[in-house]
Amino acid sequence: MKARLIHLRRAARLVMVAALLLLLVAHLAAGVSTGQEGSQARQPAGPGVQFVPGYRQADRVAVLTVRGEIDMITLASLERRIEKAREIGCDAVVIELDTPGGRLDAARDIVHLIKHTAPVNTVAWVNPDAFSAGTLIALSCREIVVAPDATWGDCAPIMVSHIGELIAMPVDERAKAEAPLRMDVVDSARRHGYDENLVQAFISVGIELWMLEKKDGSERIFVDRNEYRRVFSENPPDQIGSVTPPGTGVAPPTLPMFGNHPGYVNEFEGLTPEEIESEKSKLVEEAQTLQPRAPLTAADADQWKLLGQVDSADQLLVVKAQESLAYGLAEEIVKDDGELAAFFGIDLARNPDGLARMDETWSEHLVRFLVSFPVRVVLMIIFILALLLEMAMPSGLFGVLAVVALMVFLGAPLLVGMAQWWSALLILVGLGLLAVEFFLIPGFGVAGFAGAAALLVGVVASFVSGDLESAEGQADLYTGVAAMLIGLLGAGIGVVVLSRHVHDIPFMRRLVLSATTDAASAEPARQGLLEAMGAGPVLSGPREGDLGVAITDLRPSGRASFGGRAVDVVTSGGYIAAGATVRAAHVGTFRVEVEEA
Repeated sequence: MKARLIHLRRAARLVMVAALLLLLVAHLAAGVSTGQEGSQARQPAGPGVQFVPGYRQADRVAVLTVRGEIDMITLASLERRIEKAREIGCDAVVIELDTPGGRLDAARDIVHLIKHTAPVNTVAWVNPDAFSAGTLIALSCREIVVAPDATWGDCAPIMVSHIGELIAMPVDERAKAEAPLRMDVVDSARRHGYDENLVQAFISVGIELWMLEKKDGSERIFVDRNEYRRVFSENPPDQIGSVTPPGTGVAPPTLPMFGNHPGYVNEFEGLTPEEIESEKSKLVEEAQTLQPRAPLTAADADQWKLLGQVDSADQLLVVKAQESLAYGLAEEIVKDDGELAAFFGIDLARNPDGLARMDETWSEHLVRFLVSFPVRVVLMIIFILALLLEMAMPSGLFGVLAVVALMVFLGAPLLVGMAQWWSALLILVGLGLLAVEFFLIPGFGVAGFAGAAALLVGVVASFVSGDLESAEGQADLYTGVAAMLIGLLGAGIGVVVLSRHVHDIPFMRRLVLSATTDAASAEPARQGLLEAMGAGPVLSGPREGDLGVAITDLRPSGRASFGGRAVDVVTSGGYIAAGATVRAAHVGTFRVEVEEA
C-alpha cells in the first residue's frame, strides 16, 4: 500500500511539472506571436515583407507625374506640386517619368530644383521611358527605380526647328552645350554614388566603357580604354560593334568640353582620343567639389575581372531595366503603385492615403496649348487683322478682339517664364508709337518706323526664353522670326479676302459707312477698306484740295464723305465736328489728311 502511495505522489509531481511546462510554452508562444504582429504592422504589404532603410522610410509619398515633352511649364508645375506636397505633409516625393525629353534649359532648372529645393527623399520612377532631359532629371534624384519595361538614356544636346526638324550643331556649339550637362551628371553621380564615366556616356559620343567587378563581388566600376590598358597592359576586347556606316569613319570626332570660339577646338590637337577624354575628365573634376574615385593602376590588376563592354565610341548609352540594376543606377524594379509604396515601407492596406498622386492641372495643360507654336501664330494673325479692321471700320469690337489676342499672346508665355518682361514692354511701346504716328503726327515718319521696328522685335523676342548663345535660345529666335513672317503673311491674306467679300458679310457691311445704298457702292466700299487698311494706294478716292463732309467726329481720326464715298481720314490739326466741311490736305498711300474748310 505504501509503495502505491509513493508511485501516486511521483505521478502527481510529473503531471504538475508537465502542466507548468505547457503553461510556460504557451506564454512564450503568445509573446512571440504578439511580437511578430507588431513587427508586421510596421512592414509594408504587397510583394512581401522587405527591409526599408531608415533614410528612405516615409509615411506619405507624393507621386508627381511628368509625361510628354519637358518645358518651362513642367518646371513651374513641379515647383507648385512640390510645395503642395509639403503642405499636405508628404515626407517623400516620387517623380514619375514618361518623357521623350524636351528643353535642356528647363531640365537643368528642374535638376537644380530637385537638388536644392525638393525634399531630400526624392526618388525618380522611370515608367516606362525617360530620354534626354528625362535622364538628367532621373539622375538628380536621390534614388532611381524603374518599371519592368523601362528604357532611358541618350541625353546628348540637340537643336530642333519649330517644325520638328533636327538642326545641325557646329562643333564648338555642341561642345559648349555638352559642358554644363556633363558637369550636372558628374555632380549627380558623386552625390548619389553612380559611376562618373557611366553617366557621361549618356551625353557624349566618343566614350568607350568596359565594366569591371572586384573578384570578391563587392564593387563594380566602369573604365575607358586608356584605364583598362593601364591596369591589364593590353587592349580591352571590342564586344559592341560600331553603328557608324562603312566609309564614314570609325567614330564621330571627340569634342572639347568648353569654349565658344573655333580656335578652342585646336587646344586638343595632337592628342589621342584617350588623352582627349582624360583632359575632358579633368575639366569636369575641376568644376566639382566632391572627389572622384581614384584611378586604377597595374597594382590593382589581380583584384578585378572583366564583365564586358558597356558602350562603344559611336553610340550614346541607353539602358533597360535589368541593366539599370546591374550598372548600379537603379535600386529596384517597380511595376505599380503597390510596389512603389512598399519601396518606402508603406502598407497601402493599412494606410490607403500613403500614396498621393499629383498630376498637372487643366490650367497648366491650357497654358501649354496657348504657348504652342501654331496657337501663337494664330493669335498673332488675329491681333494684326483685328487691329487693321478697327482702323478701317472703327467700332470698338475689333479693337477689343485685338487687345484680347495680344493679352493671350503675351500673357501665357510670361506666366510660365517663357518670355521676358521687356519683350512685352517693347510691344506696348511699339503700339504706342504707331498710335502717335497714326493719330497725332501727319505722314509716316520716325515714330511710325520706330514703332513698327519695336513691335517686330518685341514679338520675336517673346519667343526667346533662353540665352541667345545657347542652342535653345537660337532655336527660339528662329521660331520667333518664322512666327512673325507667317503671322504677317496670314494677316495680309486675311485683308485681301475680307476686302473682296466685305459686302457679302452682313455684319461687316453694317460696319462699313457708305454714303450710297445702291449696288454700285459695293466696289467703292471694298476698295475703301483695302486702302484704309494699307493694302494699296487710293485709286478712286479724293484728290488733294477736294471738299467733303465729316460723317463722324474727327478726334482726330474718323470718317468723311467725298463725292458720295466714305473714307477714313485724319485731321491735320485738332478736333472737327461731324457735319463740318473739310478739305483733303494730303492724300497718301496709308491715309487721307483733312483740314476744316
